[in-house]
Amino acid sequence: MYQLRSHMAGEQLELLESSIAETSAKKEKPANPMFKATMNDARLFRNLIGAISSLIEEADFNASPDGIKLRSMDPSHIAMVDFEWPKTAFDTYECTAPTKLRLSVSNLLKLLKRTKSDESIEVVYDDANKKLNITLKGSIVRKFITPTLEPSTEEVPTPKVPFNARVKITAASLRDIIDDAQSISDNVKFEVSQEKFVVRATGELTSALIELDKGSDAILELDVKEPAKATYNLNYLGEIIRAGSGASEVTSLEFSTNMPIKVEFEMPQQGRLLYYLAPRIEAE
Repeated sequence: MYQLRSHMAGEQLELLESSIAETSAKKEKPANPMFKATMNDARLFRNLIGAISSLIEEADFNASPDGIKLRSMDPSHIAMVDFEWPKTAFDTYECTAPTKLRLSVSNLLKLLKRTKSDESIEVVYDDANKKLNITLKGSIVRKFITPTLEPSTEEVPTPKVPFNARVKITAASLRDIIDDAQSISDNVKFEVSQEKFVVRATGELTSALIELDKGSDAILELDVKEPAKATYNLNYLGEIIRAGSGASEVTSLEFSTNMPIKVEFEMPQQGRLLYYLAPRIEAE
């Protein structure tokens, strides 16, 4: 270094010392907030994204040191999804500061569409370039990069709805029921009493009646404060049930007469995946 300095003109020396100072300053600059997570089961991650994409095209994922949360309304404000995946549900999880990532959920699902059963997934947020790096590792390693979008400033509150009935049912059974109803009608009517859960669907020529008694193998719990009945649109409810049942084996339905329904899918490690859907009010 002494020999280099001795052969430099004054201006060259100043440029070198300035460059060294800038480099040192960059090294001392705090790192950008970092988010990195891995899951050994890439298909579970894909199914979770699929469940979210059943209602929304874009959404804000709020990452914090405790995990990831998302709460978003569909464009028509008829339905809402509320999702939480705590850090304990990941195999590894790092987040040094709260970070909001707005993503095209539909585009993310396209990248994950061909996820294989033996693959793991790593998700890393590149704060400098505002991009999400996704790596799928199996017999081969596949890497994808997708841009993040400008986060929304809108905060979606949790609906405050009183529920008089709760039906806990196997997700596979509920999916079969909804598929049957959707083959007949655009709407489905839920009725519940202390002893049974009833599903009705009526089309132009055909109707369906499905009754599940409290002791049915499909009914895991039936908790009714007072009898309730309500009708819901199957275009929305069908998408919710099909998407959620891919990520969970147990579903809970909570509703009151002509009030929104809360559909919750049991998740591991205190995770949360639930939806709210407004009722279709029928004329008396």
